[in-house]
Amino acid sequence: MSGGLRLAEHLDELRRRMKVVFISLIVAVLLVLLLPLRPWELFSLTTIYYATPVSLFLQGVVHDTLPAGWALIPLTVGAPLEVLLYASLILGLAVDMPVISYEAYRFVDPALKPEEKATIYPVIISATVLFLVGILFGYFVLARFIFVAMAPFYTAVGLTPPYYIAVSDYYSIVFLSVLFSGGAFTSPVFVFLLIKFGVVSPRFFRKNRVLIWGVAYAVTAFVTPDGGPILDLILFVPVIVLLEAAVLIGKRYAPAPTESRLPRCRFCAGEIGLPALFCPNCGKGLA
Repeated sequence: MSGGLRLAEHLDELRRRMKVVFISLIVAVLLVLLLPLRPWELFSLTTIYYATPVSLFLQGVVHDTLPAGWALIPLTVGAPLEVLLYASLILGLAVDMPVISYEAYRFVDPALKPEEKATIYPVIISATVLFLVGILFGYFVLARFIFVAMAPFYTAVGLTPPYYIAVSDYYSIVFLSVLFSGGAFTSPVFVFLLIKFGVVSPRFFRKNRVLIWGVAYAVTAFVTPDGGPILDLILFVPVIVLLEAAVLIGKRYAPAPTESRLPRCRFCAGEIGLPALFCPNCGKGLA
């Protein structure tokens, strides 16, 4: 009974904290969407437009990522409103992130043991820092380079500047590139955790380095589908450097190997596992 009550208490606390997060997120979204940055514009008789945080945010995105020679057009009547709502949610999440982080911390912290706290908090901080670095990299490098790399193809099919792109497509490319870049930069943290908790060994990454690099390149190519191989390499190189660093650091924290009872090859001393005619490690015959 006490266990059931304790579970009910945890669920009730989770519900209360999620309610706080939901309400604060709605408030943040409405503020960035509707808050007038220059209140006197509300009384203007010449226009109904007034500057809000999200409008300045979108103007900044265009200034930072759209190269000269490109122009935005709305292909549908509702496209600008769709972009405003989409960007308001993204900016609202960023504004509300301190509240979300605090509520998550208050819910999880009491249940963690001291040794667990010594592991989880450095990991969270590292993941947050890498995610922010990845976002900045995606925003200032990847997003802009996509349009620079695509311009020659527009010229090749007979188009001349300005090159037009739908406003919804443009912002989708920028936001997705930034988001996926942040995720790619965070992936080494999960590699470190896999090694630390013994799910995989550093030796696995050393033996399969070529395959892992190939998968990483395929993922970066998926993240940047419109930038060509050069843009893929721009994202691939830092991700691989971080991945190799995670493996190197993970070696220091990997659990000590246990003594195996599996038969070993008489040539390379590697584990054989199932009965086989050839060693799976060195390939020499065992007969």
